[in-house]
Amino acid sequence: MTAGPQSAPGTSAVAGPRKILVVSLWLRDGAVAEFEAFERRVAEIQARHGGRIERAIRATSPLANSTEPFEVHVVSFPDDVSLAAYRSDPETRALADERAAVIARTVIVEGVDVPGY
Repeated sequence: MTAGPQSAPGTSAVAGPRKILVVSLWLRDGAVAEFEAFERRVAEIQARHGGRIERAIRATSPLANSTEPFEVHVVSFPDDVSLAAYRSDPETRALADERAAVIARTVIVEGVDVPGY
């Protein structure tokens, strides 16, 4: 018989569901290189808080970056506390002007994973 996973006192051996964000992004015209550089910096900050960009999907439709987003990200964090810590991180806040220069619009849907269908 093998022992199951060990956990620290007062913690669960099984982590709860990760906090999921589906982030739709519209860029300012011609800012693709700047956007990609910005997102690499953001991903580093997210990682320090347990966050990660699970998927990044760039639209190929003729409507991309007009009525449809330029790119959609599936982002996850361990929990609401980690997400809040990322959002309040001084480095995240310091990127506000850079973000405004490259991203015209953002729509975020927050949720959790559900079992597959």
